[in-house]
Amino acid sequence: MDAPTDPRAAVWMAVARRCADDEREFSPAFVDALSQVVAGVAETLGRDLEAFARHAKRAKVSVDDVRLCARRNPDWTDSL
Repeated sequence: MDAPTDPRAAVWMAVARRCADDEREFSPAFVDALSQVVAGVAETLGRDLEAFARHAKRAKVSVDDVRLCARRNPDWTDSL
């Protein structure tokens, strides 16, 4: 199957696949709602990363920007 070109459709497909891997069943409404949350978090993360890079006068996002975004999440910070 070809990957969707629309980012939101790609997020929906990834969430639907992950939900299908679980032993429980999830309603289409739940998959839609969770997909919207995941897409929203990704958009916010992207904006934050761009803002950190811009503040540092860089054109590209770096690992340091990712670390700044992860600083309040110990699990993320430990994995970096």
